[in-house]
Amino acid sequence: MSETVAGTPSRDAFRALLADRLPPEWVRAAAEDDTPALEACASSPAADEVVRIVAADGWLTPEWPVAYGGRGLGPDEAVAVRTELRRWRIGNVSSAIGTSWVGPAILRFGDDAVKARLLPPIARNEALWCQLFSEPEAGSDLAAVRTRARRDGDHWVLDGTKVWTSRADLAQWGLALARTDGTVPKHAGLTTFCVDMTAPGVTIRPIRQMTGDAEFFEVILDGVAVADTLRLGEPGAGWEVVRGVLAFERSAGSGTGAAPPGSVVGRGIDELIEHQGADLSPGQREELVRVWIESRVIALNNLRGAVERASGRGQIRGGAPYNKILQAEHTKRLQQLFVDLAGMSAVASDPADTWTASNVWAYLRVQAKTIAGGTSEVLRNQVAERALGLPREPDPTRKTPWQEVVG
Repeated sequence: MSETVAGTPSRDAFRALLADRLPPEWVRAAAEDDTPALEACASSPAADEVVRIVAADGWLTPEWPVAYGGRGLGPDEAVAVRTELRRWRIGNVSSAIGTSWVGPAILRFGDDAVKARLLPPIARNEALWCQLFSEPEAGSDLAAVRTRARRDGDHWVLDGTKVWTSRADLAQWGLALARTDGTVPKHAGLTTFCVDMTAPGVTIRPIRQMTGDAEFFEVILDGVAVADTLRLGEPGAGWEVVRGVLAFERSAGSGTGAAPPGSVVGRGIDELIEHQGADLSPGQREELVRVWIESRVIALNNLRGAVERASGRGQIRGGAPYNKILQAEHTKRLQQLFVDLAGMSAVASDPADTWTASNVWAYLRVQAKTIAGGTSEVLRNQVAERALGLPREPDPTRKTPWQEVVG
């Protein structure tokens, strides 16, 4: 990619910068596209330092303004940088929540003081974030949240319970959705707040997954005081903010943030072909080719979406989340194929067989992909409504004051 702005490195120049600054074993692995070695580097003690090196120069947020810790790159250059970071396995979900989901929302909805306070630490990877959205009685219908926020002078006091909060144990900050007005319909009475996760009244409890890990948490908010200066957007405008955050999350989860298809969790299709593509039956080869074609179609759509996103134009066709649906379901089919081709060794694998063990873990982990960030069923409704112009599904609570809905 050629230089488009004076002083802005091309993709080749950015690779040269990484090669100069990163550990030799990491550089070798990237040069040889050695996926196992890259994964080992990304999970090594050196990984945090590598992220700090990259973040210090604004490369984790290449399209952000320089004043907030970014590089101020144009859309094409920013996508190239994010693609390269993904190829080198620099950064992870913990950093992406801030740099790719919440941070862009703060850029869009925050005032100058909030931007100046919160964005530079995100860009430097010094402050990790989580989303305090879903609740026990508000998942797919997120506007039905019951966490309350009441005004108390120059502060708000939050009370409620959030669930399925990714990385809450690591986050210094959380973006919380709370109800501030029960006299209006549910979508109109919501407000978003930036919550210090170490504040008095915040309790974090792990939720164990079927992989054995605990990436998700229950978060209790018990009289948590939040300064009004940390409110994101106007009171009652929280639904607009949340829609923006979810659009950014779905872009990242679908790969339109420059992640390759099929590798958001688990290995990609090319690694499967390289590992055992020559030792397959005709039927297995047919399935492999089908998934490979699917991955390439998604990759092209990812690139288009990444450029749209980096340019600030949002998603195509009114925000219909096509690629989040495609990516989530493709990822499940791909990891299913890894397990199917392993046969009985996937059912009772040898502990020394790290290839199969990793694939089994990925298969279990991706089962949530069609739920997280919006269920495929709900997102298909959005495609129908926003792209095809079909009528909205009836919701008798949509225009009813919230206090009447909950009694």
